[in-house]
Amino acid sequence: MAALLAAIVVLRSAGFVFGILNIDESDFTLIAKRMLQGAVPFAQIADIKPPLAYVPFLPAGLFGGLSITPVHVLGIFWVVATCLVLGRAARRLTGDDLAAACAPWLALLASQCEVPSVSNELLMSLPAAGALFFYVRAETGGTPGDQLLAGLCIGCASLIRQQAGILLAAFGLALCWDALRKRDVRGLLRPGALALGFALPWVAAVGVFASLGALGEFWDWVIRRNLAYGGGPASPWETSLRAGQAILLCVGSAIVPWALAVRETFRPTVRGTARAGVALAVWLTWIAVSMGGRFYEHYFLQFVAPLAVLAAPQAAALIRAWQVFSWRRRAVTVAACALPALCLLFFSFARGIAGNYPEQEPRARALAGWLAQNTRPDERLFIWGHYSPIYYLADRLPGTRYVTTSVHVGNFDPGHLPDGIDLAPFRSDRDVTFTLHDLDANRVPIFVDTAPSGIHHWDRVPLSAIPALDAYVHEHYALIASVEGSRVYRRLGVEAPAPLTVSGKVR
Repeated sequence: MAALLAAIVVLRSAGFVFGILNIDESDFTLIAKRMLQGAVPFAQIADIKPPLAYVPFLPAGLFGGLSITPVHVLGIFWVVATCLVLGRAARRLTGDDLAAACAPWLALLASQCEVPSVSNELLMSLPAAGALFFYVRAETGGTPGDQLLAGLCIGCASLIRQQAGILLAAFGLALCWDALRKRDVRGLLRPGALALGFALPWVAAVGVFASLGALGEFWDWVIRRNLAYGGGPASPWETSLRAGQAILLCVGSAIVPWALAVRETFRPTVRGTARAGVALAVWLTWIAVSMGGRFYEHYFLQFVAPLAVLAAPQAAALIRAWQVFSWRRRAVTVAACALPALCLLFFSFARGIAGNYPEQEPRARALAGWLAQNTRPDERLFIWGHYSPIYYLADRLPGTRYVTTSVHVGNFDPGHLPDGIDLAPFRSDRDVTFTLHDLDANRVPIFVDTAPSGIHHWDRVPLSAIPALDAYVHEHYALIASVEGSRVYRRLGVEAPAPLTVSGKVR
């Protein structure tokens, strides 16, 4: 336990040195802060992630300003808890204490595909691990109540990231096949209990948002928009190239768990419905990872929980046979375990030393510094762009429901857009209307256009792509500054603070 905790602390230490490691962290931090202020998710502050994705980020806004450090501390204990639950799941599956001891380390090895940010894939891994444990326990002498608990865990995981629902399909298929194979009608109660458990958290979420008068917004952001979520106007070749690069990196960095899981799939040391469900959970997760065609490295963290449990019995067998291996095979095995972790640790710090993390973007820092010095702490902003660290660095909050504005033009990653693309066919008039409503209703004092600066490739999305918004800015705002290319506007009739009043401090 002590060695595992020490390894996790070391591997996740870059976040304590360099702050925000992924712009998703600043997105979720801002949403959590607005939730603490009473904003209703999706109606008053919006993103396409399910509601539980933001709850672990509440500590980032609890102590006055915005700080990701409490979330990075939470991330360490979250990973520890995930590893321990996976160890219990492996013990229940195999009855082997050595396999149980291997599973946490396999989970850690499987996570070496991404810098140690606190992503919603990492957060969903804990309830996913719980689902694996209860499912395996149900199929190794447990009760239908365990299947209910497994479904409950899957429901909670999918309220952090929708793709976690693939576990319901994996376990359900294994249970249905077992019942049909045995011609056991009563056996169909097991997938029924699983489905009921899955439904309960979603029914509760629907009830909460209905009571808040935001059920339509919940449906729109959490369900409808995710069904249309895609990788952008990329060609099949570009998507295939992106997928190939990601798979090579992410599977290669977790080669030991993957090799052991493949071996366990084709040469099982454990048999039964429990093992079948775990194996299906690994291989069906490829569907979840591939959805949308974006293939970000952090998507591959969805494999961590089922991969660790499936690989655990083969890892135990490998350790027991260690003495008969040649020195070359031992050396290759040790290198395959240690090198990915060492490389990721080196990369995590090298990237920070090179100034390539979100908080270090020089144009964003200059803009945030200007905003911190020339706006009041209570003044809220609207930023035309896809770079929420600007809000975070300036310690200012969004004035509309939008943390970033990619949803206005197809919700594509701007880095995936070709230069000169015509975004008119992808314009979301619904989001433009909501934006104009929020700007009016909240009388947002500051409007920032980051397109001229090119921060995060936003030069590909000029404000002119949204004529109604462009016209609104020219009618209601006056240009007051240009900072590293970004244009800063103040609303007409809203009094400016005294010049250069230090009302905030860039980190």
